[in-house]
Amino acid sequence: MMRTVRNVMSVIVVAAILLTVFAVSGQLMMPRWRAEPYRDHLTVASSDTAVTPRDTTLALPHEGAYRTRERDITIHLKDGGSVPAILREPVGAPGKRPACLFVHGSGTGGAEDFGDIANAMSSAGIVTLVPAKRTDDYTPLHRDYPRFARDYSAAFDLLKLVPGVDADRTGLYAESEGTWITMLMTERRHDVAFSILSSAPVFKGREQMAMAVSTYVHQAGAPRAVVRDAAKLMSLDFAPFDLEYADFDADSARDSLTMPVLVNYGIYDTAMPIEQGAKAIIDTAARHGNRNVTVRYFAANHQMRAGRGLFAPGLPLADGYTRMLSDWINGVAAGVGADGWATPQIAGAQPHQRYAAPDATDSGIIGSLGVLVALTAGTLLCFLLAAIGGVMFLIRGLVRRHRLAVSAADRSGTGHGRFPVVDKHGRALRAWPGTSRGFVRVVGYSGGLKALLAAGVVCSVLTLAALGGYLSYVGVAALYEWRDPTVMSTGFTTLRACAAVVVLLAAWLVTWLWRAWRVRRAYIVHGLYPAARRTRSSWVLGRWHWMLALLILAGMLLTLVVCAFWGLFS
Repeated sequence: MMRTVRNVMSVIVVAAILLTVFAVSGQLMMPRWRAEPYRDHLTVASSDTAVTPRDTTLALPHEGAYRTRERDITIHLKDGGSVPAILREPVGAPGKRPACLFVHGSGTGGAEDFGDIANAMSSAGIVTLVPAKRTDDYTPLHRDYPRFARDYSAAFDLLKLVPGVDADRTGLYAESEGTWITMLMTERRHDVAFSILSSAPVFKGREQMAMAVSTYVHQAGAPRAVVRDAAKLMSLDFAPFDLEYADFDADSARDSLTMPVLVNYGIYDTAMPIEQGAKAIIDTAARHGNRNVTVRYFAANHQMRAGRGLFAPGLPLADGYTRMLSDWINGVAAGVGADGWATPQIAGAQPHQRYAAPDATDSGIIGSLGVLVALTAGTLLCFLLAAIGGVMFLIRGLVRRHRLAVSAADRSGTGHGRFPVVDKHGRALRAWPGTSRGFVRVVGYSGGLKALLAAGVVCSVLTLAALGGYLSYVGVAALYEWRDPTVMSTGFTTLRACAAVVVLLAAWLVTWLWRAWRVRRAYIVHGLYPAARRTRSSWVLGRWHWMLALLILAGMLLTLVVCAFWGLFS
């Protein structure tokens, strides 16, 4: 009875130590920043998104003033490649016309994209060009923005040479990721007459994604710890996976916005810094003497479509969006300056940005996504090697038992001879030093230890699988705007319970192996072996048994490190 109590107390003490170690490790893995609520909210002066020049004598064409004509053309790029493009022109528009080049974001890439916006602009007397985006080296892991800037720059040069286009009144329209590309273009060339930035990330990719992921996860109803985990993930170095574009220096590129700028956001767009980004553009432009920045907010999503769903198909453009674009371009082309607008600088629907994009995203002690992946892979590798070792032990044990049984049968002639005593290498001994020969002794695991090792592997693997499934569900729920706080909270609590079970099993295994080491030490050094009252109740671990057991223990501890990273002990 006392021995059982001592064993239980040993397990509890080791478990408490492990919990403390991994709780502290989890805190050390936290990034040196956190997603903070955004508080510097903008004041919208009017709900009307229209733009109107003060000079009422300006005869500017509006949307629908002209019929449009489309032409399929090919743009030859500077590196020898080529892309298709669609040129749209107003039919019968007099004189040299303003022109606009369209730059794709991450969700578009074909020449037929932006058709509704480009056609609406052309009907207002603006020549538009939509080139396809080269995707031969464009993947979720790799994006070469300088190369895209060169490609679109070639298209921009071609647009300025189109008959009827006023080269001095030719500008850019970009959405989302494309705004980074246009800022690189304006950084390298000074002939861009205007720049339209819709759903612009504005900041570095990592900072913007940290804000976006925190917002998405929060809106999905995830617990606060999971929101912190999202911030922690965005702090990691993605370079091992070629995600270097996450650190694109948008801050320095933003300094090139010295031309008239139109900024557009949908108030349902939780992926972008809809208030912080607009304020950053206004402030940056003002530092360079540019006050001609107009900001408009629409009841729209990231694609400036009238709806909340990020992937909802068939949604129309936000009401008044294309008319506002055309009127603003024609006003800028007519020479309307910062003080020439009769309408407010900031207008439209009232935005509300929940989280702020951080100034920096310094990580904790785990600073690389590669390290996190290596820890997870190392855990599975330990269990895989242990499984292979277990199968080899099983085969070896069966073979050894068969040989010993045959040997005993040969000596007794009955085939029912008792197994002899074996040493730590499985060799038969004539006598067991210092103990009775009345009981069978084998080198290997006792039944209890076998069960404990198996339980440790199964619980660890199931915990990792459950963690992966939970994180996947959180990601999908955030992306598709599913909200279920009960499932989120219950799932996270279940993961905590699974991690606690793994801690308990690891503590139990540590204490059991400690006793096994003491038994083995007594056997090797002093030739002593504890007396037993039941067959196979005492055992000694050989070196390969130790290696397999330590592999399993290492896998369990690595599992707990991964759990600590995801905040299960915080």
